Amino acid sequence: MKCANCESSLRSDFGYCPTCGAKVIRNRLTMKNVWEDVSFQVFNLDNTLIKTFRHLFSQPQNVINSYVDGIRKRYMNPISYFAIGVTLSGIMFYILRNVYHVSLTENSFSKASSEVSANMDFVFDYQGIMSYLIIPFYALFTWLLFMDKKKLNYTEHLVANAYIFGQISMLQIMVSLPLFGLFDIRYDVFNWFFLMGSVIYQFFVFKKIYKLGTSGTILRAMAYLIMIFILMIGIGILFGIIGFLTGKLSLEDFAPK
Repeated sequence: MKCANCESSLRSDFGYCPTCGAKVIRNRLTMKNVWEDVSFQVFNLDNTLIKTFRHLFSQPQNVINSYVDGIRKRYMNPISYFAIGVTLSGIMFYILRNVYHVSLTENSFSKASSEVSANMDFVFDYQGIMSYLIIPFYALFTWLLFMDKKKLNYTEHLVANAYIFGQISMLQIMVSLPLFGLFDIRYDVFNWFFLMGSVIYQFFVFKKIYKLGTSGTILRAMAYLIMIFILMIGIGILFGIIGFLTGKLSLEDFAPK
């Protein structure tokens, strides 16, 4: 018999192809074996997804250093982990907007700015794309801030941030859905608190990786927040331009009322 994936010759008693590692499928597709395959890949308690999620809280340096050092079977790879987090974030924003009817862009500064923000709600339609585009900037910022330590290169900072923001995305949906389902709170208030918590977690991870003291970590975190603030201004300008080009925004939206 031959492997259906790489066409290498197989013994009849092989369960997996020794050449490409693919599982040998002998039965036709049924709902039962599809469910068994999916549950093994995603929901199995021994699956690397659950192990990665737990260890990114308890021993994040081991998760990241393992992948950097070439140990690729112990934990889920960073791209898959980040992709799951982004997918869950998309589901979360859909539920907040369409089920809970939460205004994601309303702010408490002024009536005029709130009206403009309401028209900017379309930015969450691009949330998934933005997540992939913004990760290289996060990696650049942390690489620059820890360049003096000469431990991780830029690509390895991409790996670290993919794990970190995959974890943050999963935590966000676990916190947001029950919180907004039970309480009437403003999203902008929640978002600022969650952002601060995210940065604390992010630099907790880098503190573990680089074995830094608390004061050195705090100084780098403060510099990182300044970088993020500048980046957010740039993103706001970009989406403002998109809003004008797509007709979501007009000059009348900024006129005092």
